[in-house]
Amino acid sequence: MPELRLRFEKTGKAAYLSHLDVLRTFQRAFVRAGIAVKHSEGFNPHPKMSIAAPLQLGCESVCEVLDVQILSGPSDLPAALNPALPEGLRGLEAGAPVLGAGKIAWADWELIFERDCAEADSLLRAGNPLVVEKKTKRGLNPLDIAPHVRVLGREGETLRLRIRAAEPTVNTGDVSRALEACGRVPPPHCRRLG
Repeated sequence: MPELRLRFEKTGKAAYLSHLDVLRTFQRAFVRAGIAVKHSEGFNPHPKMSIAAPLQLGCESVCEVLDVQILSGPSDLPAALNPALPEGLRGLEAGAPVLGAGKIAWADWELIFERDCAEADSLLRAGNPLVVEKKTKRGLNPLDIAPHVRVLGREGETLRLRIRAAEPTVNTGDVSRALEACGRVPPPHCRRLG
């Protein structure tokens, strides 16, 4: 059977599951649901599944993507998997991948602040450099994240952003650190939307 892409959400307490914990949870859920997953060959075979653009710990998402190769299974994959998944993880839809996971260039985010986010909005729209120390294979390097973050809109305590998901990868932690350094803005609650 060809590769399937399962779109799922990770909310509530599940936001504090690490990337590897989420993968292990799905591996167990497929077994509990009786869905046969293709395994790699070799001395230590493992299930052929991967999650594109893993989330930071503590971030929620309503658009996570799990690519999996199944050998046999039901026609409605989310309905079969959901009873085997813990609270906070829920399959939404499944189908053939249209775009390779590595081709995802931007992600839409919702940042929810404790108070009005006008200060964060103005800092991001100002066009000034927002430099953070980014850990790479070559150590810590400065990165100006301003060209990699676009403000989509603001409403009360909620700021919607489009953040680069391709190289150089920028995440909400980088945005939070830059905002804290510039304007003493407290870290927001983050949710990926698309």
